[in-house]
Amino acid sequence: MKKDILSELFDNLLDLKEKMSSGVDKNMPNVSLLNMKYYLNVRKHDFSHLQDDLTKVGLSSFGRSQAHMEASINVALEMLSHALKKELHLPKALLSYEESHAIMDKNSEIFSTSEDKTKIMITVPSNYADEKEWFKNLSQEGVHLFRINTAHDNPSAWKEMSGEIKNACSDEKELKIYVDLAGPKIRTSLKKSKKSDKPKKYKLFCGDSVLIHPDGQPPLKKAAKQYDAVVGCTLEHLGGLVKVGDKVFVDDGKIEMVIDEILGDDIVCKVVSRNEKGISLKDEKGINFPNSDIAVRAICDHDKEVLPHICEYADIIGISFAQTSEDIHDLIDELDRLGKKGKIAIVAKIETQKGVENLPEILEALIEYGHSGIMIARGDLAIEIGFENLAYMQEEILDLCTAAHMPVILATQVLESKMKTNIPSRAEISDVVFAHKAECVMLNKGDYALETIKILTTILKQMDLVFRKNKLLYNPSFQWK
Repeated sequence: MKKDILSELFDNLLDLKEKMSSGVDKNMPNVSLLNMKYYLNVRKHDFSHLQDDLTKVGLSSFGRSQAHMEASINVALEMLSHALKKELHLPKALLSYEESHAIMDKNSEIFSTSEDKTKIMITVPSNYADEKEWFKNLSQEGVHLFRINTAHDNPSAWKEMSGEIKNACSDEKELKIYVDLAGPKIRTSLKKSKKSDKPKKYKLFCGDSVLIHPDGQPPLKKAAKQYDAVVGCTLEHLGGLVKVGDKVFVDDGKIEMVIDEILGDDIVCKVVSRNEKGISLKDEKGINFPNSDIAVRAICDHDKEVLPHICEYADIIGISFAQTSEDIHDLIDELDRLGKKGKIAIVAKIETQKGVENLPEILEALIEYGHSGIMIARGDLAIEIGFENLAYMQEEILDLCTAAHMPVILATQVLESKMKTNIPSRAEISDVVFAHKAECVMLNKGDYALETIKILTTILKQMDLVFRKNKLLYNPSFQWK
C-alpha cells in the first residue's frame, strides 16, 4: 500500500479530531454530554469520503462509533502511526468503547433490568379487566413495562391499573409503570347538535372552506352559512400564532388544509385533501400546525393537577410534546416540589418540529437530570416534519441519542394491524427490524395484544442473532448543524 495514501489519511484524521474538539470543554464533568458535543461537531462537516477511504485500507469507518467518538478516532490514528512509523502521543480518551457501552446498558435499565436487548412496552386499555390476568399473561410473553395514558380515564382508574401491574410482578421479573402526561395537545371542539347531546360531525371535501376559532370564543357572525364547517380549537389566540399559507392537519393527518385568511384570532382554511366520499371531521381530534412556531409549554395545568396522584406509583413519567429544555426543567421542578426529584425517571416525547430542532438542548437537560430517556412519537412527528422525512429523521434521532448514551423508545403504529386484526402487514414486520435499534418499543391498544407480543418477541430475538447496524455516514446534511 502506498505510503502517501496512508499519510493523507493520517492528516485527514488529525483534522477530524481537531474539528471534533473545537470549542468543547474536555473538563466538563459528564462524559455523555462531552461525547454528544463531539458527535455534533463532527456532523457539522462532510467526512463521508474519509470514511470510505478508511474502509478501503481496512480501518474502522466510525459508522458505529457514535457512543465513543474520541476513542474510535484515537485507535485509527494509532494504527496509522504504526504503519507510517510516526511518533504519536495521544492523551487517553476520556471514554472507552467498554465504558460507553456500560453507561448505555446502565441507562437503559430505566425500562427494565431484563437482559433482553429491546424492551417491550404496551398501553393499558380502559377495558383491560375484560380479559382475565391481562397483565400477567402479557408479562409472561415478554412485556417489560406498561403505559398508562393520562389523556384518558381518571386518577382512580390509573391507580387501579398500577395496582394490577404491581400484582403481576414476580421474583423473576419486575414490571415498570410508565405514565404519560397528556400535555397541551391541540384538539378540535365541535358544538353539540340541537337534536342530540352528541357533537356535530362535518363531511369535508377538497376545496371546502373551514373556519377555526379559539374554543370559548364565539365564531364570526353568520359563520355557519358562510363556511362549510365551523370548528373550535383548544389553542388560544390562534390567529396571532400562524400565517397565511401555513399547513393545518387534523386527526393524525387525515385532513390536510392550508390557511387562506386570518381574521383576528380566527383562521379560514381551505381543504386540500382529496377523497371522493369526503372525510369526516369529528370532535376532540388532534390539530397540527407544522409550519407554525406554537410556543406552548409541555407541562400544562392538567398535568400539574394529576402529578401528585401518579407520583405515588410511576417509575417513569413521559412529557408529551416536549419542545425545549425548559419543558424538562418544568417537570423536574414539579417533581422536586413533590419530593420525587431523582426518584422517578423522565422520558421526553419528541413529536414536533421544534422538539427535533431543540433535541440537543433537551438531551443536555435530561443528561444532567440522570435516569431519563427519549420517545420517538412517530404519529405527530410524521405530520410535523412530513411523512417523507420520517425514516431519515428517526435514524438521525437514534444516532444522536446513542452519542448521548440516551435510551430510546420507538412508538406509534408498531405492528398496529396485528394488534387490531391479528394479521400483520409485511411493512410492519420490516418496521420491527428497525425498532430493534431502540432500547424499547411501544405497542398501542388492540384486541390481539397477546398474539402480537408473541410475534414481536420472536422477531426481536432473531434480530439479536443477526443484526448489524449499517454504517452511519458523517456528512453535513444534518438537522443540528
